Amino acid sequence: MRKAVGTLALAALLLLAGCGGGVDTGSPETGETPTPSSTESGAATEPATPTQSATPTPSPVDSSRVVSYTALTDEQQSAFRTAIDGEATFVPNSSYINDSAGYVASDNPFRLHDYVRYDGSLYRIQTARGELYAAYGIQASAASPGANDTVVAFETLPADVQDEVRTAITNGVYSAPWGKWHSLPEPLGAGETPYVRYENQTYEMEYIVADTWATTLRVERTD
Repeated sequence: MRKAVGTLALAALLLLAGCGGGVDTGSPETGETPTPSSTESGAATEPATPTQSATPTPSPVDSSRVVSYTALTDEQQSAFRTAIDGEATFVPNSSYINDSAGYVASDNPFRLHDYVRYDGSLYRIQTARGELYAAYGIQASAASPGANDTVVAFETLPADVQDEVRTAITNGVYSAPWGKWHSLPEPLGAGETPYVRYENQTYEMEYIVADTWATTLRVERTD
């Protein structure tokens, strides 16, 4: 009888375990197909397609800002070709400026345009200021100085300025070429010669200075 009771007790425990669901093993029951998660799926994820941006259409170049190479003078053309490989310089036309300092041709075509069309291509122009050059002038007019004004006799002026002062007295003005003087020679530049006495006539002297810069040129091919 004890053996029968044990068998019945074991059967009752198994029945209770079946009703309570037992220990969850995590395995799907027979007949159920597991649904794969996104991380477990063997299918490859398609990469996002990058957004294609439209290539901007370059703005057309204003033809009025373009100068043709063939419209340049021979010296301007030479300066342009020099600028292709480096830099060209335009300087004032003066016998006191060394020829090796640069080209004496007008730089207007390059300063007034943005591009040069050469051999079917456009070259962007870049200009800048170069070396500073000065030119000086002397104006003379007959005058009657006051009792306290300083009057210098022409004969006492330095020999290297007498010709220039004489020209100013004779013609009314003398203009020194670019590069001749880096500053007015003394005593003119020191303000010590407001009046000059020349051949029994006194002249009031006025001194003028003008500056100009050399122009440097660079070009860059754009197409």
